[in-house]
Amino acid sequence: MPETLPSTDTSSVNSTLPAHNDNGRVTSRLSAIFKRIKPMFWVVVILPTLISTIYFGLIASDIYVSESQFVVRSPKSSASVTGLGAILQSAGFARSSDDTYTVHAYMRSRDAMNGLNQNQSLAQHYGNKAIDMVSRYNVFGFSDTVEELYEYFQQKLTIDLDTASSISTLRIKAYTPEQAKQYNEQLLQMGEDLINQLNARGRQDIIGYAQGELQKAEQKTAETAKALNDYRIKNSIFDVKEQAQMQGQLVSKLQDELIAVKTQLSQVEAVTPDNPQIPALKAREASVRKEINNEMAKILGGGSSIANKTADYERLTLEHKLAQQQLTSAMTSLDNANTEAQKKQLYLERIVQPNTPDMASEPKRLRGIFATIILSLMLYGILAMLIASIKEHQD
Repeated sequence: MPETLPSTDTSSVNSTLPAHNDNGRVTSRLSAIFKRIKPMFWVVVILPTLISTIYFGLIASDIYVSESQFVVRSPKSSASVTGLGAILQSAGFARSSDDTYTVHAYMRSRDAMNGLNQNQSLAQHYGNKAIDMVSRYNVFGFSDTVEELYEYFQQKLTIDLDTASSISTLRIKAYTPEQAKQYNEQLLQMGEDLINQLNARGRQDIIGYAQGELQKAEQKTAETAKALNDYRIKNSIFDVKEQAQMQGQLVSKLQDELIAVKTQLSQVEAVTPDNPQIPALKAREASVRKEINNEMAKILGGGSSIANKTADYERLTLEHKLAQQQLTSAMTSLDNANTEAQKKQLYLERIVQPNTPDMASEPKRLRGIFATIILSLMLYGILAMLIASIKEHQD
C-alpha cells in the first residue's frame, strides 16, 4: 500500500503570498527611488534640511526680546511736527533729533556695554553652557576679549528711529525674560544719565562763562570805585563839577562885591576926596581882589587847582562808569544764560517701559527649516546647471 503524503492547505499559502509580494514591491520601489536620488542631492538638500530640522526642532535655544520706546525732547520750539511729536510740542516740548542720535550712539558704544558687563554679568549670561553652541558667546573659551563681546552684543541690540515722530524703539535679546528686561532697563537708565551729563555740561559752559564775566565786572567795578574814592580823599575833592560851580559862584559873588566897593569908592572920592572912609574902601577893594585871585587860583592855578585835578578825576569817573555798565551787562548776560540753559535742557521721556516677555520670540523654527530647504534647492539647481554645462562643453 503506498504511503500517503500529508495534505496541505493550498488556500492559506496562496493567501499569504500577496502580502509578501506587496512588502517586496514597496521595498523595491523605495530602493529604486533612493537609487535614483543623486549623491549631490543628498549632500546639498537632504543633509542640510535634516541638520536644520534637528537644530531648530531640538537644539536651538529660546530667545526672549524685551522692547521699550522713548523720545528725546527739549523745551525749545520746533517747526512742523506730526503724530506724537505734535502732542509733545503742544505740551511745550519739541523733538531733538540730533541728541536722539547721540543717545543711540552711546547705547551702541563699548562704554554702555562695559556698564552692562559689570562683574562679567553680560559675558556670563550669553556664555551660559545651557545655550546652544551655535548661539552661545565664547563657545570654546578662546574669545573672552572685550572686542569679541562687543561684536557679539551688537547682534543682540537693536535701536530703530521713527523719523516722523522721533520715537526710538530699543530691543534687547537675551536667553531669559528677566535678563532681557534688565538689560533694556539698564540701557535706558544709562541713556538718561547721559542726557543729564549733557545738560550739566551745557549749563556749565553757558552759565559758567557768564558767571566768570560777572565776577570780572564786579572786581573791575570795585577797583575803579576804590581808586576814585582814594583820589577824592587824597585831593579833598568829591565832585569836580559841583566844586567848580561852587568856586565859580563864590568868585561871582566876590566880583559883585568888588564892583560895589569900587562904585562906592568912586562916589566917595568924587564927592568928598578927603573922606576918612576912602582908605577903608581901598583896603576892602584890595582884600576882595586878593580873595578873587585866590579863588581863581584854586580853579585855574597850579598843581592843586581844580583844573589840574579835573583830568584825573574825569578819567577815574569814566572808568568807574564803564565798569558799572559792564557789570550791568554781565548781570543781564547771566540772566539770558540761565534762560538759554533752560531752553537747551534735554529730557529722555519713556513712552513704553521695558516689558518682561512671557514667550520666546526667536528663533523662528519653521521659518528656519523652510529657508534651509529653499536655499538648498536653489543651490542644488545652480550646481546641477553648472555640472550640465560643463558636461555639455566636454562632449
